[in-house]
Amino acid sequence: MKKIIFLVLLAQGAKAQFLGGFFSQQSDKEKLMLTQIAEYDVYLHALKTGYTITQAGLNTAQQLKGGTFNLHTAYFKSLAQVNPVVSNNPKGKAIISVAAKIGTVFSTEVSFQQQQKQLSSAEMTYLRKVYDNLVSKCQTDINDLTAVLTPGKLQLTDQERLDRLDKIYAVMQDKYAFSCSFTAKCHTLATSRAQAKNSKSQLKQLYGIQ
Repeated sequence: MKKIIFLVLLAQGAKAQFLGGFFSQQSDKEKLMLTQIAEYDVYLHALKTGYTITQAGLNTAQQLKGGTFNLHTAYFKSLAQVNPVVSNNPKGKAIISVAAKIGTVFSTEVSFQQQQKQLSSAEMTYLRKVYDNLVSKCQTDINDLTAVLTPGKLQLTDQERLDRLDKIYAVMQDKYAFSCSFTAKCHTLATSRAQAKNSKSQLKQLYGIQ
């Protein structure tokens, strides 16, 4: 009887020990799982925070980039505008006026030569060729002037536009000086020939030479 009781107690103790060990193992596993879950939660939180910071940084960089682009765009648009200081510069009208004078100088000379008939056919062709070439170059200058004074045509600062005006004006003045000098020589040549022919005619009349 005592033996049976001992075996029963032994069995109960073993069961209790087994159950205690089992539950202890389960408890350890649960603790491990909870620890791992906590670690994952911390990791995910850190990852999420890092992503948020990174995304915010990217958004800020994008905004800065967009802002810089907008600033550049505004700057370039401002360069395309024409300040009244430039558009009202008297050299703009002066350039057009000088171009008109060049046309008048040559057209007057051509008419004079056609009336005098002192230049040969080849010389008249050369006169007209010089005239046409100069008119073409003047038109190029006028086109440049139009681009400088027209909003949206060129991206230049006010100073650069003023410099362009100065350059075009100087070039046009050179053309005008050339046109005056060239036509004056043509005029002198024709006049000299006319005088020479008149003198020759007078001599013939004086000496009765037919």
